[in-house]
Amino acid sequence: MIKKAILLFFLSVTISSLAQKKPAYLEKRAKSASEFIATEMNFNATQKNDIYSILIEKYDSNRKRIRGKNLSKKEKQLVYKASFAETTKNLLKKFTKKEVNSINKLHREWQKKQQK
Repeated sequence: MIKKAILLFFLSVTISSLAQKKPAYLEKRAKSASEFIATEMNFNATQKNDIYSILIEKYDSNRKRIRGKNLSKKEKQLVYKASFAETTKNLLKKFTKKEVNSINKLHREWQKKQQK
């Protein structure tokens, strides 16, 4: 009985941790973008980590809102617009308005480079 309870506990913890893990491609994308922004703005490791955590949440949120929902291009644009507003709000908690504007500009620049 105790062995079954322990096994059930470990299985639930494992499943729970797997459900919360972000896909590797999102982690790679957020890491690349945050490194580019931090390098361009001469940010320290803490600031770079702050940008990374905000971007990974943005990418994961967008993925959850769009993937498998068969949204139109216009509906996707609405998701991206709301995501941009939320990301800007989160960045303003950690950075100045001027820094946030620069971060957003550099992020768009990084995105354009990735599309080539």
